Amino acid sequence: MKRIVQLLVLASGISLGLTWANSSIATPVETEIEETGILKVGVRDDSPLFGFGSPSEGYCTDFANALAVSLTEKFGKPVTTEFVTSTTQNRWELVTGGQVHLECGPNTITAERETEEQIKFSLPFFVTATQIFAQGGITEEDMKTATIGTIAGTTNAQEMAMVYPESQINDTFTTRIEGIEAVQAGEITGFASDGILLIGSATIMQVDPDNFVVATPLVNDRPFCAAYGMILPGDDDNAVWRETVNQFIAQSGQGAEVWDMWFEPLTPYIDKTLAECNM
Repeated sequence: MKRIVQLLVLASGISLGLTWANSSIATPVETEIEETGILKVGVRDDSPLFGFGSPSEGYCTDFANALAVSLTEKFGKPVTTEFVTSTTQNRWELVTGGQVHLECGPNTITAERETEEQIKFSLPFFVTATQIFAQGGITEEDMKTATIGTIAGTTNAQEMAMVYPESQINDTFTTRIEGIEAVQAGEITGFASDGILLIGSATIMQVDPDNFVVATPLVNDRPFCAAYGMILPGDDDNAVWRETVNQFIAQSGQGAEVWDMWFEPLTPYIDKTLAECNM
């Protein structure tokens, strides 16, 4: 629970300026859930620790089920969960189109995204940074001349372009697993993505933790930090729903228990990232 509070405080500095002001003729989400008894949630199937596999397993699935229990108590009638597979491409439209009531995944909170997609992010539930997966034993000198893999079009790729010249970046990869396999095969020196997703992918691939490192590139002595938030409807009519979700994230109880279950084993990584991002 203590780390959730730290995340909220830290991420408030990462995600300042988030505003929304829209109205909608649709039924408010919380009213719809109470009437139908169904909580519809978008969850990724390609993000280990958050949502992976089919059916998806991870923090987001367990969070949604715990939220349904909380809503059952609030409404005094059963609420069940209905899951929809979300992707980086369709996650915004799933929420704005009403197919889901929230989308849970590694969504980096930015004011620009809220404006562009006409959504609202929840309070942050995780903080990570763009980091580089590399073979164990790599030196700082090796990293200076490294060939770094990225996924084209991602924030990670944009940030690596601020650290390495174009000649040292290979952006032909489409998944983190491809990138990690390329590092293991010696085809590239390192692969850049969100650190927590690199660790999750390596775990799924059963990579020996003693055989790899996750390095943190810096610009002006600071890492590229990112706070994750859930995607929620951004219109004024759903302010109550946003408050319900935010309270469930921030307050102790079932929400905190789910977070601890998935992320407490990663305490050393989380503490290190929080310290680096709070410099």
